[in-house]
Amino acid sequence: MKSVISIIFLLFGIQFLVLAQSGTITGIVKDAETGETLPFCNVFVNNTTIATVTDMNGEYTLENLEPGSLEIGFSFIGYIAETKKVTLNPGGISTVNLNMEPFAQELSDVEIKASRDKSWERDLRKFENLFLGNDDVASKSSIENPWVIDFPESEEKNTFVASADIPLEITNNYLGYKITFNLQDFFDSPTNYRIAGAARFEEMIPETEDQRSTWENNRAEVYQKSPMNMFRAMITGDQEKEGFFLYGDKAGGSPSMNMRSDIFANELGKSVVPYQPDNLVTPAPNKPEEYLITMKGRIEIHYQKGYSQVNTYKDAPYPVSWLEVNKGIVRVKENGMVLNPQDLVFSGDMDRKRISTLLPLDYDAEKAIQLQNLDRTAANFQEKVYLHTDKPYYYAGNQIYLKAYFNYGNPYLRDQLSKVLHVEVINQNRDIVLEKKLPVRDGFAVGNFYLPDTLSQENYFLRAYTNWQKNYGPNHYFVEPLSILNPFQRIVEFEARPLPDPKGISLKADKESYGKREKVTLTIKTLSDKQMPLASNLSVAVLDQSQIVPIETASDIQSSLKLETIPETIGLDRFSYPVQKSLSQEGFVVDDKGKPTSSLVTAFVNDFQGMVDLESNRDGEFTMEEMDFYGPMKLAFQPTDKKGNPAGTVKLIDELKAPVTLPTNAYFPKKETVSTSIYPKVEEQLDDENLVEEEKEEAKDEKKAIYGTPNYIVPGDKLMATGNSVDLVNSLAGNVPGMRVTLAGASGQQQIRLRGGGASVGGSLEPIVMVNGGIMVQTGATTAADNLRSINVNDIERVEVVTRTVSMLGDQGRNGVIAVYLKEYDPNAVDQLLAGKGLNTFTIDGYASYNPIYEVDYSQENDPESIDQRQTLYWNPYLVTDENGTVTITFYTNDNAGPMTVSVKGLGVNYQGLSGTFTINAK
Repeated sequence: MKSVISIIFLLFGIQFLVLAQSGTITGIVKDAETGETLPFCNVFVNNTTIATVTDMNGEYTLENLEPGSLEIGFSFIGYIAETKKVTLNPGGISTVNLNMEPFAQELSDVEIKASRDKSWERDLRKFENLFLGNDDVASKSSIENPWVIDFPESEEKNTFVASADIPLEITNNYLGYKITFNLQDFFDSPTNYRIAGAARFEEMIPETEDQRSTWENNRAEVYQKSPMNMFRAMITGDQEKEGFFLYGDKAGGSPSMNMRSDIFANELGKSVVPYQPDNLVTPAPNKPEEYLITMKGRIEIHYQKGYSQVNTYKDAPYPVSWLEVNKGIVRVKENGMVLNPQDLVFSGDMDRKRISTLLPLDYDAEKAIQLQNLDRTAANFQEKVYLHTDKPYYYAGNQIYLKAYFNYGNPYLRDQLSKVLHVEVINQNRDIVLEKKLPVRDGFAVGNFYLPDTLSQENYFLRAYTNWQKNYGPNHYFVEPLSILNPFQRIVEFEARPLPDPKGISLKADKESYGKREKVTLTIKTLSDKQMPLASNLSVAVLDQSQIVPIETASDIQSSLKLETIPETIGLDRFSYPVQKSLSQEGFVVDDKGKPTSSLVTAFVNDFQGMVDLESNRDGEFTMEEMDFYGPMKLAFQPTDKKGNPAGTVKLIDELKAPVTLPTNAYFPKKETVSTSIYPKVEEQLDDENLVEEEKEEAKDEKKAIYGTPNYIVPGDKLMATGNSVDLVNSLAGNVPGMRVTLAGASGQQQIRLRGGGASVGGSLEPIVMVNGGIMVQTGATTAADNLRSINVNDIERVEVVTRTVSMLGDQGRNGVIAVYLKEYDPNAVDQLLAGKGLNTFTIDGYASYNPIYEVDYSQENDPESIDQRQTLYWNPYLVTDENGTVTITFYTNDNAGPMTVSVKGLGVNYQGLSGTFTINAK
């Protein structure tokens, strides 16, 4: 049997955790000959997916690295790839600079390919078998640039060597990785081989959900049978549970495997005996998380959870390997990573695993174990949600800002569960009055939406759930009372409640008291149950207590996210509601007699901006899948027969809502009516000289704008005349008196204020932007200035500006309107979709867009004539603490300068629920 010495620096994996004492590596890369910096140079931790590129100054930074010995790789086109070893101290910062040597003469790919002959092609096939492997896994891996490999003559007889000045580009379609491999040494002989190099792994993007699942399962399968998993299991004594059965040569037995029979049962107890693992593992002295495993002699490894077509024994149809260790000691990390691979000699099945079966060192081994041993039970697949809203109650016309936190029966199943969250406002009659859909990313969802000022009741409910949660029943939904007051109502004073004790959160203010429009700095710290720093994901709201008093809340994050006790015997076979990974729309086609029919269906999107070809089945059903869009989307469907003639009618199927079950003893705070509105009165400031007078006689068929008469009209040619033809925002500001453009704090985004606009209670102080009569849909952190910049100035016929509050638009119109009309726009034109023959038109809703709360920065803008009566002074759902569990926030007080309530919610990396409510600036 061939004995192989494997000096491979990437046989074993390590899980790079972001520890409290992680380190950082920085540096600069230059040309060794000219001294010029090299931008876009690849810098990576050897054999991991941890990588970056140098910036325009040749500088790079690699953060959150585990302390210890690391190897940093550098590769750049036209330069010799290099690696640097570095020892990183806990919490330390190491600097690794490099001067890269350019190739003496760089040949083009065409020149290199032209030099390859048939002898080289034979050597390449041999190299691929030795380098990638020769099993089913290797058959799905390929070297994309094999022409860069050279096969020089070896000085030793019966040996085979290879070299490459340019990194090899490898695609592994079995595990889903692209590997850039800097080949440093390759040697093969009848008795041993060497492969050494630096590898940079990149996860490939799956084309389908099935492909993603396949890659994940393949990675877990490869890991399960790897030496790393075997050594990790030996530390805990679970090697046989993981399928690894170890045997050693019996003293005085057969000295050679060639003298054994091919029946293992006959050899057991004669030539081989079970290898006793007792007292083999000892902690390494003065080296935390490092262990020494004593393995003397030749160890025979039977992996009984696998299957092998090449059987050493007829009665053992599973992979068999052999291991010999120089000096008899294996040094390993707690997760099974081998620290002295050069001392290990593998043969048999583990020898046949080459580059194609390698996993990156930062592969999540724990997740692989959990997934492989995970039963598909209702307990493991459950998900719970909690909503943190910026206020405990609202006024009609306010905006609700919210963040959703998810907990899972098994956190490693998060990627396999819901990506769509349904949020609803329900009245006491169990009618759904508002409904939104939010995208779920990494176990969180963020959104905001308006509460119409026409809401007629006071007591509502806020509900959140996923389609998958319908399988578990109403008790798994998030349902909380929601009080919505009219502007002349207040919560009675005795409803105010003492603040609950914080759980895992502390807060410190930079001052004891604050005045009007003064900057506030708060430091938040999160702690585990053992009072240790805890890295966490948080959301924070700061409220004016004089307007929003603290009241009792119906639920908390800890109890809401507590998982239900579900018997392990309940599986998923009876569940009827699927996991919703994306938005979809179902529909069906009927013929002239109303019967379902098979048909070709063309869907036109948003006034023919795009189209999708569909086909209904024999029951007339079709589905538009994997949609990802925000706001409303217009759809026009045209069913046709096989000859392309219009035939049939399309009907859409409304998504089935979860049955409405409301709490019977819901708490709603008592209210009283007062004579003054909660909203500050805003005096309309009109410029008589520029006010546009309405025409005395309007055409009867002319459509009037919803905002009424504009304060200013700026013709398109006047915008061009400013000389800022490419900057609509500044051009418009130069033509509209009182319009100001400022920067939004650290984000650097431009924000617009109009003179006369109403002070916002919901948080935004910007006007809304309309194009041809429709309000622009905002996604992400889009401002009014961002929306205007998306419009080509050359296409504009005129811009109408309203500086006063537009009551017809509710809270959206509180700060005015900028209405853009494009050339050739006819407000009386017939909708082109409706004019098409045989078209069935619909409008469906996508995700609710998130519009961040307006950031008031009085260091940039402080108008003494404006009124600041913000109820929510600060809202940020995207806060992440540092590794010490600390994060700092800043905001400005309003004109009341009174006591403020700070509400903090969050989840630690261990899924521990965190909450804290504090009062600052108490008088």
